[in-house]
Amino acid sequence: MTTPNSLDYKCDWRIGFNLNPLAKGTIGYLLYWTGCAGLSLPQDMTVWNPLDSSAQTVVVGSTIDCCGLLESFSFEGGAEDPIHIVSYVSKGVAASIRATLAQPLTNTKVKVGWYIIAFDDEAKAWYEAAFVKDATYVEALLDTSLGEVQMFIANEGTSVSDTLDLRVYRFEFQIIPQESKTANTEFSTGLTQHLVKAWGVAGA
Repeated sequence: MTTPNSLDYKCDWRIGFNLNPLAKGTIGYLLYWTGCAGLSLPQDMTVWNPLDSSAQTVVVGSTIDCCGLLESFSFEGGAEDPIHIVSYVSKGVAASIRATLAQPLTNTKVKVGWYIIAFDDEAKAWYEAAFVKDATYVEALLDTSLGEVQMFIANEGTSVSDTLDLRVYRFEFQIIPQESKTANTEFSTGLTQHLVKAWGVAGA
């Protein structure tokens, strides 16, 4: 159920490949993902950074190195609420995830970092829409539902475009904060609308 504090970013991951430099929208990047006692996703995608400003908080430059491009980022806004991320990753990364999921997960601790850039239609400018503030990642746990770990990887690839011979793989996961681990997350809905939310609850 959507709440007044919920944050739901729908991203056009294809824009990240810069097939249309005039395209405007929301682009999300999976910047960092490691955990499950040994699964570390490489930043093997180098994609478009439409903001390309020295004032950027997370990255600087015309391109961004990432583990994947986001399709969606959902968070209801509470300190203990889960974060749900859908992304697209390379064939090699997908194979690594698939191999990990083929075995029982004995450790569900993960570290995850994201970055979302969006376009303000009124101001006609790109802006930073979501990121982990003053840190590279959040320390989290993979969420479970009815005993099933909420992490999935597609077996079949999705074409980036009709003209580009490249397929990427849908990677979906949901995380909750680790006990006693906190992080500040920043969200914006425009150039001037900024909101910082604490994620996680500090131990007593």
